[in-house]
Amino acid sequence: KENVLLDWITHLGLLAQPLDRRTVGPFVKDLCGTLPGKCWLWRFLQHHNNEIRYCRSSALDPKHAHSFNYSAVCDYFNKLKTVLDEHDIPWENVYNMDEKGCQL
Repeated sequence: KENVLLDWITHLGLLAQPLDRRTVGPFVKDLCGTLPGKCWLWRFLQHHNNEIRYCRSSALDPKHAHSFNYSAVCDYFNKLKTVLDEHDIPWENVYNMDEKGCQL
């Protein structure tokens, strides 16, 4: 049963779903028949700290949030299309970029 729970928690992590007692409790109840106690999840995570870990998410930087709007995104993709057209680069040769980005 622990392996099933570990797999499920790992799956939630891959989906970027938050992990808390309200999420895990009902699943554990379905597996074991009883609802776990208040500290159970914390102890479970400590016991399996080499396989899974609990992290709090960080807030989005206000500058990034302000810059991510419809007009800014449209402007970026219009500029990108212009550069691709100028250099005859097909869209299938465009790949995902990380935080370093793509300078136009």
